[in-house]
Amino acid sequence: MTVWYGFGTGGSSSPTPEIETELARADFEIRTGTIGFSSSLVSNTVLSILAVDYPVDKVSCYVSDDGAAMLTFEALSETSEFARKWVPFCKKYSIEPRAPEWYFTQKIDYLKDKVQPTFVKDRRAMKVSSFS
Repeated sequence: MTVWYGFGTGGSSSPTPEIETELARADFEIRTGTIGFSSSLVSNTVLSILAVDYPVDKVSCYVSDDGAAMLTFEALSETSEFARKWVPFCKKYSIEPRAPEWYFTQKIDYLKDKVQPTFVKDRRAMKVSSFS
């Protein structure tokens, strides 16, 4: 089973139109297997790729699951739904790291350098969405 996900929303941190035309396409392939498979790892990797600071029409993410596992399909279905919220959040607030699992487990002051008043509310909504 091979699944292709292309997703994006224009972010304010995207390169200017002049630079975008000069940038090369970036294709990412994630291969999974049935031995030691972690749907969380695959989901976080896909979300990180989709949230990259690069023109959305030049980024593609391919997931290849040689075992055709239903778990992979279900995990990616949920990931695509969450990506509709996570990717714009990352781009709007320049979130790093862009994998939600790693972002929310960091022991840092997430308010440092965040001056937008909506950040706390949006972050709280992302945290609830990522763990539901």
